[in-house]
Amino acid sequence: MAVRIVGAGIACLDYIVAAPQVPWGDTAHVSAFCIQGGGLVATALVACARLGAETTLYSLLGDDEITASILAELHEENVGTQGVRKIPGGASPFSFIHVNEQDGERTIFHRPGQNLTWPADERFPHLENADAMLVDHCYPDLALAAVNEACARNVPVIADTEPEEKHHAWLEGVNVLIAPHHFADRLGFTGNPEKALAAIHAFGPDIAVITLGSKGWVCSDGTNITFGKAFPVNVVDTLGAGDVFHGAFAFGWAQHWDAPRCCEFASAVAALKCTKPGGRAGIPDLATTLEFIEKNK
Repeated sequence: MAVRIVGAGIACLDYIVAAPQVPWGDTAHVSAFCIQGGGLVATALVACARLGAETTLYSLLGDDEITASILAELHEENVGTQGVRKIPGGASPFSFIHVNEQDGERTIFHRPGQNLTWPADERFPHLENADAMLVDHCYPDLALAAVNEACARNVPVIADTEPEEKHHAWLEGVNVLIAPHHFADRLGFTGNPEKALAAIHAFGPDIAVITLGSKGWVCSDGTNITFGKAFPVNVVDTLGAGDVFHGAFAFGWAQHWDAPRCCEFASAVAALKCTKPGGRAGIPDLATTLEFIEKNK
């Protein structure tokens, strides 16, 4: 029986160009261009669906042309969109993304959604019998409502955000928080993962994880800290690697794997994603991921 994973967060459209890195104000030749769906939770759910989970997205979109493109791709990826609300007069979010063709690193220029507010009386019926919930910080009202209902239904919550006071109201209900390494740098914890992980635990999550890019990951259950290396691959594009990591972690957590196993699995899925351009094209299925892990033990 497939695991069921619900997500509450952003879905957007990405306009992606691959080109060399040049000084600001100069001109570069574009070697590749594509348009793909993006967004933290939306891309995480695509990863879950590719791995074999049943998925449903709760999100906010406008009533513009971008919305049709976002929803069409989610349907193709078997991500349920029954929880997506189209807001009259709203504008959907999008991003222009430059991928450095030398090393696959990306720079994102993001236009957030405009006039998008989660309805106060909206419910989350697809949380019934869900095995896990993914949430991000992009729509705070949605995040708060989703986490509150997940807690009421005893559904574990995995968050893609940074531990900040403005998120305090809903971080208390989060079971697993996975943060990017630059949050530790910003707080002055560079080279001190113990303090960075403790800062996450202080907001409430039982499991704290920090993704370290090419250096791997580190996770804590409040007692034990585990470090893991990244899987070596030929990196084409790092766009969406963190989102995919979150989705793959949730897939493992929904099956009651421990945190280090979830992290190793998520690291493999994210590594394979990086071998193809865009945030979603390279996301593997479950069999491919397990074979890749076995070959790279």
